[in-house]
Parts: sequence; C-alpha cells; structure tokens
Amino acid sequence: MSQGGGMDFNLAEEVLAVIPTDPYEQLDLARKITSMAIASRVSKMEGEMGRMRAKMYEKDHIIFELEDKLSTLQQLNQDA
Repeated sequence: MSQGGGMDFNLAEEVLAVIPTDPYEQLDLARKITSMAIASRVSKMEGEMGRMRAKMYEKDHIIFELEDKLSTLQQLNQDA
C-alpha cells in the first residue's frame, strides 16, 4: 500500500485512509474481506443450487408421469 512500502496499488485515497498501517492488521483485514466474499459467493451458489434442485424435481415428476402414460399405453396395446 502507498503508506507502507511505497507501492502503488491504485487504491482510492479514502480506502488507503482507513487501511491499517501494520502489515499484520492489513492481513487480518484482508482475511476478513476474503471471508465475507466467500460467504457471499457460497450463499449465492446455495440459492442457485436450490433453484436447480427444484427444476430437477419438476423434471423428475414429468418423467414419472410420462413413464406412467407409456406403461398404460403399452398395456392397452397388449390388450388390443
């Protein structure tokens, strides 16, 4: 960060103003931010998985109905 080692990471001055100067505190802050980002992503993926699971159950129900109709038609065909 500009404050510590003279490196420029193209961060806004507002961000640089609140970042701790101690490297270990910076790492702790980075860990917390990373944890928040991962938790957000996991939550989003869990929601997507729930929607996909609902679609799968719907398609399974359609397959069950079609198999039942097929069985009925095959039975009618054998009886004819």
